Amino acid sequence: MYNNLHVAGLGGFASTFYWSFTELNSVNEWLQNFFDGVQFNVLKALNGRLRAVRAF
Repeated sequence: MYNNLHVAGLGGFASTFYWSFTELNSVNEWLQNFFDGVQFNVLKALNGRLRAVRAF
């Protein structure tokens, strides 16, 4: 979504962090920064935005 939509100015994304449902392990999951494109892992217990995906 970051590369195909946000970079092209589509999708109405905020320049902030979005969660992924892709787990790294039982405690962490991936986060995508829509400000600069960096991905990193964080604790699942933290709050953040989420964008539903219907199809790829």
